[in-house]
Amino acid sequence: MVLVLGATGNVGPHVVAALLSRGAAVRVLARNVDKARQALPSGVEIHPGDAWKPADVTAAADGATGVFLLSPHGNDMADLQLRVIRTLRRTGVRIVKLSGTSSAIEPAGPQVCREHWEIEQVLAASGQPFVILRSNSFMQTLIDHVMLPALRATGAVPNPIGSAGISLIDARDVGEVAAEAVLDDRWGGQTLVLTGPRAVRYEDIAKQIGAETGLDIPVSETTPEGVGRSLLTRGTEPWEAEHFTEMYQLFRNAESEFVTDDVQRVTRKPARTVEAYLHERRQAFADILGQGHSLESSA
Repeated sequence: MVLVLGATGNVGPHVVAALLSRGAAVRVLARNVDKARQALPSGVEIHPGDAWKPADVTAAADGATGVFLLSPHGNDMADLQLRVIRTLRRTGVRIVKLSGTSSAIEPAGPQVCREHWEIEQVLAASGQPFVILRSNSFMQTLIDHVMLPALRATGAVPNPIGSAGISLIDARDVGEVAAEAVLDDRWGGQTLVLTGPRAVRYEDIAKQIGAETGLDIPVSETTPEGVGRSLLTRGTEPWEAEHFTEMYQLFRNAESEFVTDDVQRVTRKPARTVEAYLHERRQAFADILGQGHSLESSA
């Protein structure tokens, strides 16, 4: 049985689905049981509880051979994940931790990446079986949660990283790798660096959206500092605005253009492409650009 923490976000449901497809029994720890039931497929055991409470984690992990460790984006992430690691120490359960962009995981990296670095150090030194997954930025986050709202609001794709590219990864590939890492001993003690098959620029993404919708999609140039100021004016907490400013500057410096073959090495399948993902999402772009359902017949 595998315990999944952070099962209802952008990545967790894909981890659950990949585990179920491999015949694994899956349990999730959820504060909101109804939300978990709606977000996850049938066949998942939902254990009510709070990852901040060691007793809840201990009860949920009873009988588990592996734990997928993910927690919400926040400035208390390290406190929560380190508490979970301490709780599970000496249980022998394998902890698969989802970390951040590999080039930023260092003591002087951006806010959340500094926390990932600290957690990785403690986990590796804990004596607990572990695997670390360092994933580059998710297609689902950049495209669905950043580009779609920006297109809806301004009609353009804002570009804070200039001519640099990012080897974006599909969260479904992360889920597949996580399932293999938690179930297969061969990955024990390793840090797997997960990327898409190539680095793409914002201009490339805008052109592909245009190709899918038949429209000219402009790119609006901005800066990492401009993103930070915009976030602050929208009420984002200062620590998070600072984090995104630092991350976009890292991207602008071309530090996330690197590509690895770890997805294919682990899953024996090539990593999904941005082009394929944008084709899947073409109707969402068409809808916000005023084309309604005109693309459905040609999909």
